This record gives sequence, C-alpha cells and structure tokens, in this order.
Amino acid sequence: MKYSKLPHCVFCLTVALILCCTSAVSLAYVVTWWGDDPVENMGWPVGAERVANLPSRLGYWEGPPFGGGEYHFLYRCKETSEFNEAVKVFAEIRTPELELVVHDGPGQSHVFNKKQIDWALTLWIPESWHRLFSDPKGVFFSDQSNFRKPVPPPTIDVYIGGGGSIVWEEVEIPPNVRVVDKRAVSAPVKPVGGGLVCGEVYDMATGQTIAGAAVSLAKRGLLNRWREVVHANTTDLGSYSIDKNPAGWYEIRIRANGYASRKQGSYNNKRNTYHKLVAQLMREASIRGMVTYPDDKPIPGVVVTARSTLGIDGLGYPYVDVEPATTDEEGRFEISGLPEGFTLLTCRKPSLHQATSMFELYEVSGRPRDRHDDIRIVMTSTGTVRVKVTGSDGKRPSEEVHVTIQPPGGPRRGQWGGSAKCKADGTCKFKEVPPGEYLVSTNPMLMIKGEDPDAKLVTVNVGDVVEVAITEHSRGD
Repeated sequence: MKYSKLPHCVFCLTVALILCCTSAVSLAYVVTWWGDDPVENMGWPVGAERVANLPSRLGYWEGPPFGGGEYHFLYRCKETSEFNEAVKVFAEIRTPELELVVHDGPGQSHVFNKKQIDWALTLWIPESWHRLFSDPKGVFFSDQSNFRKPVPPPTIDVYIGGGGSIVWEEVEIPPNVRVVDKRAVSAPVKPVGGGLVCGEVYDMATGQTIAGAAVSLAKRGLLNRWREVVHANTTDLGSYSIDKNPAGWYEIRIRANGYASRKQGSYNNKRNTYHKLVAQLMREASIRGMVTYPDDKPIPGVVVTARSTLGIDGLGYPYVDVEPATTDEEGRFEISGLPEGFTLLTCRKPSLHQATSMFELYEVSGRPRDRHDDIRIVMTSTGTVRVKVTGSDGKRPSEEVHVTIQPPGGPRRGQWGGSAKCKADGTCKFKEVPPGEYLVSTNPMLMIKGEDPDAKLVTVNVGDVVEVAITEHSRGD
C-alpha cells in the first residue's frame, strides 16, 4: 500500500491507540480509488486482474478496516451482454473455485456514497486472509464470521432488478462457476407479510435439540443501543419460526436456561427475506482469578473483561449478557455466564498496564471446584509520552498528522504500541505506556514495516512523562 498521493484516490486512515494484537500490524483503514486506471495483480489468483481492469469499472476499495487484503471492484453495465463477457473473463481465473452470488437489486456501494452498481468483484489476498483469520495463536477476530474459515474464492455479486441493467434470464454461466441465488424468489419458502427466520437450536456438547430456547431479533438504535423487537421459543423438537418481520437489519440472539447466551450472526431483511439458521449453544460456566502487581500485592478495582470467547468447538462464541467483573480488595474476580470453552482476559485500571499476555487463552470449565488461584494476572505501573510535531519550517504541521509509537524492531505480538492523530497544533499524548524503549515517528512505515531511520528513540520508566519533539514526515507527491 502506497502513501503517496494517487490519482482517483481518497485515502482514509483512522488510527487509534492500540495494542499490537496480531503477528502483523492491523490498521483501521479503507483505501478507495475512483475510475478505471489499471491495477496490477496484488497477490490474487492468476487472471483475476483481467476482471478487475474491465472498462466498466467505476472504482474499487480495499479493506477490511482492521487489516487489509480484501479488494472490492464495482461495475455498471449497459446491458446483459456486457456482463456475460465479464463472466467469461471471470471463468478464466486459475483457481479451484469461482462463485457468483445473485441478489435482489438495487445494488449500492456504501463506500462510494451509495452509488448504484450492477455487479461487484471481491478478491482476497490469501496471505492477508490467513494472517487475520487462520493464525492458530490468534483469536481476536473470533467474533467474525470469517474466523478459521477457508479463503473465499474470487466472487462476483450481481444485483437483479431495482433499476439495474442485467436481466438474469439472459445471463450465461460457464460450467466452472458456482451460482448461489439469494433472491427472495429463489427461497425454498416464500414469506408473506414480512421476513421469515427459522431453524433449530442444539446443545453443542451432546448434539441434542434444546426445547424452550428463546430466539430474538435485535435492532440497533440511538447511541448504539440494542432493542430486541421480536422473538420465538423453540418447540420440544428444538425448532423455531419468526415470521412477518419488518424490513431492516437485525442481530440474532439466542438464550436458554442453563446455557450461555449467544449472538448468532445477522439477518438482513430487505423485504420478505427468508433466512434459515441452525445454532448451537454451550452450557454456561464461570471463570475466576486474581490480579496483582509483580510483587504479588493484590490490586482492587480492576475491570476484567472476557474477550474473544470460544466454544468447545474452537470457534467464536459471541455472548449477549455477560458483564465484566471488578476485582475486590483481595484482587479476586469472577465472570459468570460464559460458555464452557476458552476465553481471553483483558484488565483495565487507570495508570496500569496488563503485563501478563493478553493472548493467554484460559479454559472456562463448568466443573465444581475452587479456581481462585488457577488464574493470576499481573499489572504494572506506567508512564506517559507527549509528542510535539512541527513542520519543516519549525511551525505547526502543514496537514493532518498521525504519530506512531512502537518498540524497536517493529510491532510484535503482545507488545504495546499504536498510533494517534495529532491535534491542530501538532501535539498528541500516549498514556499508560508500559516501561521500556520505543521509537516515535510520523512516518507510517514505522507502523507497517517497523522501519524508519529517523524515528526518535525514547525510554519510559514508571511515572515518567517523556517529552518528544519531531519534525513532520514528508509523504511526497
């Protein structure tokens, strides 16, 4: 990824102070290009760039916002014959699988101000996918639907109806392209009066159905608050059905007595959309432990949160009702309502840093035994780094500036580091910095590759407030 100013390019970089959570850095960014300037093969299957560079392309963007490597190319067609020619080129990509997904139109791009599109091409760089979702030691993205799934094949999404120019009955599909039809007209059940969600709920450990489980659809409202609007209970055979649902985007939630609650994906009801969901729940359990300083002195008032929770199947198990715990005067905590399986634990208290690895995966067991001393998390006191950035003329920066702070050698799993946007006067502050040596720079390459010969080296001790003055990095033209 280049940081130079590119034609037809809008560069959006949103970086907050972060912990290095993966073996490679994960930036929060989406990069967009408008127009049909040619692109080279970025690491996709052979021939994918030919589809990417078709002249009907409107633009493209790279995501996802937490890592990169996912490319979306957007197109408009004059007529179906033009799309058929594109599908022929698509079929020539050298890869084991190719997929074409059919949707009810209209198609819109949320990146390009909801501009209407007829079809889109999605390409993943396999290396990026594996780094984000396949790392055997990484579970921070366990709540993502992609977690530990195979790399998706090159995929075309085509939108039929709603003012688009493609007539599905005239589309010619090559034999090596698999079609997935998600249109309402192709659903095995035709909902009437609204959308339909149905399926079954099972016990993950036994494979038996669960009777009396509550399945609900929740909508996000003001201030990011969720409201459960409709629900149904499973029958004696574990089945459920929620019909006549109003149009909208919903989160699906499942609860049952004795089981950990679960968020089970989403449901986008455009009109009368049919959605079948088979879900598994795990028995609920609790996890206990204590938080101390390095000298074993207990720390009260620490907020302990269970994150990236997994079921016994090793896959993500996002929960609904589990609250963080706060350590008591003896530094002890207990988090209840978790599924039996595994979880990460993160600790927060002002001016302290979690020294014990945030990547330690703890077992959550329902076996009746005292586990207070099984888990011990250590926290240390911290310092502060204040940064002042000036332009080459010694005055305030000429444009928006982000400052990166990383340990020497670049970002590594479990080590503290991050980036922050400067204020208009060129200042920013990093709080709760654990003791150690750090490089500070406005050069984005320090965050991406861990390299910048002009970075300032600073040492942070407990209680220190370190002042750093640096000159704005020139991005070039």
